Amino acid sequence: MSDDKKDTKSESADIPEEPAGDIESTTVKSTLPSLYRNYISFAGTAISAASSMCIVFLFMLEISSGHEQPYLGIFTFIIFPAILIFGLFLIVSGMMIERRRRRSRAPTAIKPFPVLDLNNARQRRTLLVLLVSGFLFLFISAFGTYRVYEFSESVTFCGQTCHVMNPEFTAYNASPHAKVTCVECHVGGGADYYVKAKLNGVHQLYAVAFRTYKKPIPTPVENLRPANETCGACHWSEKFYGEQLRVFDHYGYDEGNSLNQTRMLIKVGGGNPKTGQASGIHWHMNLDNEI
Repeated sequence: MSDDKKDTKSESADIPEEPAGDIESTTVKSTLPSLYRNYISFAGTAISAASSMCIVFLFMLEISSGHEQPYLGIFTFIIFPAILIFGLFLIVSGMMIERRRRRSRAPTAIKPFPVLDLNNARQRRTLLVLLVSGFLFLFISAFGTYRVYEFSESVTFCGQTCHVMNPEFTAYNASPHAKVTCVECHVGGGADYYVKAKLNGVHQLYAVAFRTYKKPIPTPVENLRPANETCGACHWSEKFYGEQLRVFDHYGYDEGNSLNQTRMLIKVGGGNPKTGQASGIHWHMNLDNEI
């Protein structure tokens, strides 16, 4: 029994003891909480999660509705995504503030820059999650950005969402241009005029909200895009229309309301592409013809 005790003492004496300072530093590093654990990042997470759920719910509602809702699109693709980005900004800001606070208290506890060690399984998993999440976020952001552009160019946005234009929108639906989108005439093609139109729209929204616009509104408007770049895309003097058949229905006052049709062949004419001469009701537009 005494021999066993001697052997145990000798074995324990051979094991080198680790310095107390190294054990303490290892314990501090292992028990140091994540930079994410701060109230600002927690608030950003709550905001991001709530806005994400709202976006998904409204997006599914838009798909199932079958037609565009005036205010559904602006919340789904503009307002709630902006709140989501704000929440993500709070998460990152909270982590940066927490890192700066810890470095000010113990500069040696946290290194100036994050250390990426791919031999560490935990860091590999974290990096993989960040890469997949970043790819999904960029993909969803690209889709959302295109959807915002598409929605801001729609008739629903122009006539029912941001612009309170009930009389004009009603007249538009009953006009010959009902199948032509608003932006085709009021904005036209090209990125430069798209940016100008949106900036002008923001200025008009501010003017309407704070009532800073002039009364009465001065006319004529001097900064409109030239008509040959908007209206001229469909209407030009050389376009040949030919003859158009119009049928006018009239109903009698008898018991059966008898149908009586008047068929009229309208010689619209236009510029003949073969001869270059105007014809039909546009004949008088040719300067060579005297009325």
